[in-house]
Amino acid sequence: MTWWQTGPTLAGTILIFFVPGLAILAAAGVRRLNLVCLAAPVSFTVASVLGIVLGIAKLPFNPATYLLTSAAAAVLAFVLRRTLVRRYTHAGAVGRAGVLGANDAIPLASPLSKWWPLVLGAAVTVPALIVTARYVRGFGQPENLSQTFDNVYHLNAIRHIATLQNGSSLTLGNLTESSAGFYPAAMHDLMALVFMFCGSSVMEVVNVGTIVLGAIVWPLSCIFLVTRIVGNQATAVLWAGVLSAGFSAFPYLMVAFGVLYPNHAAIAILPVALGLVIEVLGLARRRPSSFWPPLLALALVGPGLVLAHPSAFVALIAFSAPPVFARLILAWRGYRRGKETGRSMVLWALFTVAFSVGGLIVWIFIRPSLASAPWTPFQSNARALGEIIASAPMGTTAAWVMLVLTIIGIYVIARRPGQYWWVLGMFAVGGALYLIVSSWSLGGFRTFWTGVWYNDSFRLAALLPVVTLPVAVLGAQWLTWRVRALCDYLVLNGRSNPGRLAPVVRPIAARLPAVTGLVASTGLVLALGVAAQGGTLSNVQQRLNTIFATTPNSYLLTTDETALLNAVPEFVPESDLVVANPRTGGSLVYAISNRRTLAPHIFGDRTPDEQYLLDHWDEAAFNDKVCPIVRELNAYWALDFGDFEVVPGDESFIGLRDLPNGSVPGMELVKTVGKTHLYRVTACG
Repeated sequence: MTWWQTGPTLAGTILIFFVPGLAILAAAGVRRLNLVCLAAPVSFTVASVLGIVLGIAKLPFNPATYLLTSAAAAVLAFVLRRTLVRRYTHAGAVGRAGVLGANDAIPLASPLSKWWPLVLGAAVTVPALIVTARYVRGFGQPENLSQTFDNVYHLNAIRHIATLQNGSSLTLGNLTESSAGFYPAAMHDLMALVFMFCGSSVMEVVNVGTIVLGAIVWPLSCIFLVTRIVGNQATAVLWAGVLSAGFSAFPYLMVAFGVLYPNHAAIAILPVALGLVIEVLGLARRRPSSFWPPLLALALVGPGLVLAHPSAFVALIAFSAPPVFARLILAWRGYRRGKETGRSMVLWALFTVAFSVGGLIVWIFIRPSLASAPWTPFQSNARALGEIIASAPMGTTAAWVMLVLTIIGIYVIARRPGQYWWVLGMFAVGGALYLIVSSWSLGGFRTFWTGVWYNDSFRLAALLPVVTLPVAVLGAQWLTWRVRALCDYLVLNGRSNPGRLAPVVRPIAARLPAVTGLVASTGLVLALGVAAQGGTLSNVQQRLNTIFATTPNSYLLTTDETALLNAVPEFVPESDLVVANPRTGGSLVYAISNRRTLAPHIFGDRTPDEQYLLDHWDEAAFNDKVCPIVRELNAYWALDFGDFEVVPGDESFIGLRDLPNGSVPGMELVKTVGKTHLYRVTACG
């Protein structure tokens, strides 16, 4: 299968990821940049919340119910908007009341204002092409899978949601009835909807969906965040888009490690949520007509962020702390100068206290157990600081373009601390978390600050681009303005006052066209955008290439094991169940072959009967307890993928270990591919 053949899946992914959000937001009056940037995050909320509601109501979760509910929500949003507009208009309010800040076109100076769609298009297209190319190269083939142990769960979860048509995060758990419980399912819900809508393989859907999240959703989110800070300036939009593809830590790291698809999805929409917080607080460069529109937008985006991965919501709280305190300081200064009332000052003080207390409660209680947080520090404080400044976490090489732009950005903030100090504060929060997790000694202090992320340096490294990008864009803008100012100076004096220029420069300056500054600025964006693709990204690209390669010795599924899984539907009836060891990749028979398995996840609880089969299936010929369970569960089949396990553990799947020697009675060898085998129990009739 070639990537060109994934066109229908790509179209279906765009439809499922964007159209519901676009429809609801457009009906609510959101326009242009905000409409495009907020669409996917809102779709995350619609899918994940709908999955819970339909699960409680015992109704099917599928593309039909998803699209119909989205259409109904869009109609409701339109009716509410028209009602509110009539009420405000009757009260004499302006027609634009109740919109997000910067809801209009990018304000380029005339006569270039007509080119703003091209600016936004370039800002999205450039990173989209870069990220897509890197992912396509890393994935190899559309149906390749990540050779990591987390993938057993994620691929089977998508199949599980589609099979049961139940997308509830409250019951997804570890994919068995015995282990039903909460697991954030927003990403899995959307992927399952695409899977049901397009009929493609689970792997193809996941790979295409991952590309859309990293290549389209992430750049749009970055553009939204940056425009909240500096406004809808053309240079800021271009730099935000181009630089979003220049970090090794995100979007690539969450796919090259883990594989952490939920974190990848959650971090991709995190900048949008952070931008809305900035707008709600009134710190955005172009303020909305009221705090209600961004607050309502945040209410639409927030559930999707939480249900993509709760740790991203905790990160939002951490990154929001500097803006919240900045707003309190702004209110205090306004009160001192007579620009704000005492009531306003008290309200912001109470809000800050409530935010701090609520944030602390969330920080303490929304975290995994220590048993799930085994990662240890691996470097010195000095090295960690260097990695933060150089955008080179996890021991990769320095991202020199990001390093220079970040340093310039810090200089720009230092020149205007009253305006941007909270931007540097967000960067400091992200850097401090990575510093603590990667270099601080083991203990309660480290666990308090980073236990939310399993004390895992990879997860916190992936958050750094969210708060580094605004600083780097400020530096890039300053550099762009300096280049353009120099060009304009040369053009002006080259024609009207050449005596002010050095003799060697005069002939060149006299021939420079008036658009030299614009061309040079654009060239600078493109040049540094290309330069940002070297060095540190080469390392993560190599890791991607390795992680997704299916070879005779690959980590999770070898070529022989993959071939046998593809052959399983020829022998195993749809009603039957396959016994397999998830740690050898055998449980991917669910995702790949569409055949149920006893242990769809490496972890999770099983019923006593299920566990008994996992321990004694190969004893069917002489153990009287086995066959009744086999008949009840239709567990007549087993896969033997050898002894190598992607993650070693206790011997909880010993019921298959005697199959390879061929001496087990009551078993039939049905299919062999290389060193992998499919067995059927004959002792149970």
